[in-house]
Amino acid sequence: MKRRVFVTMCLLAGFTIPWSGTSVFAQALSRADAQAIHDVIQSQLDAFAADDAGKAFELAAPSTRASLGNSEKFLQLIKEKYPPIYRHRVAIFQEPEIVDGSAHQIVRLTDRDNMVWVAVYRMQQEPDGKWKIEGCKLLETTSVSV
Repeated sequence: MKRRVFVTMCLLAGFTIPWSGTSVFAQALSRADAQAIHDVIQSQLDAFAADDAGKAFELAAPSTRASLGNSEKFLQLIKEKYPPIYRHRVAIFQEPEIVDGSAHQIVRLTDRDNMVWVAVYRMQQEPDGKWKIEGCKLLETTSVSV
């Protein structure tokens, strides 16, 4: 069931998932990589909560940083286009998975109005082994948290 939800969320988010072979999931992540991905995303969420543009920007992948230019532009983009990521009450992480060779992490966010959102993070592992956030698709749900 969890995998079916992940595939559905990826399709809704516009990620390409190949349907060749018996499974779209090439491999699971190691426990250490899964924890590192969780820590990077949580650190970025914490940086947004503290309005620490520099720290949040540092956790983005180099390609993302290059396309946005600087930390202040990045923080402004998050405030305007991703308010549930910028300010949320609750973040619930699922286990990250590898889809078509890319690591993805789904995080269920409850905003300050108790609306539930799904953030699908695309992760990139740097040559030094550290994980960075390459991008995020935010999906609104019809769910309300209590």
